[in-house]
Amino acid sequence: MTPPKEVSAANFVSPSGNIGCYLDDDGARCDIVRRNWQPPPAPADCDLDWGGGVAVARTGEASFTCAGDTVLGGKEILAYGKALRAGDFTCSSDSRAMRCESGKSGHGFTLAIEQYNLF
Repeated sequence: MTPPKEVSAANFVSPSGNIGCYLDDDGARCDIVRRNWQPPPAPADCDLDWGGGVAVARTGEASFTCAGDTVLGGKEILAYGKALRAGDFTCSSDSRAMRCESGKSGHGFTLAIEQYNLF
């Protein structure tokens, strides 16, 4: 993995186009098109689309998103083996998964067609 490229913000996709992400100094969010897993049940207070993506912010652990929008559709491709960093947040792409995390809190996620992991 090469050292992360510093950015103020970025909207990017995985080389496969299956995962799209937005990264800035407030956090990271990635949405996924195709997946072979199901998210946990939506919370009662989520009236929007649930489980199509995951996010990590400055406070708290990573979680599934309840959102009426998407971060899919970025034009920049984050090649496998490359990483971007905005503030304390870094996203890295490899052939197995997209990984985004906070260097400050240690919380983050991996997202892939076969599995996800929130930490």
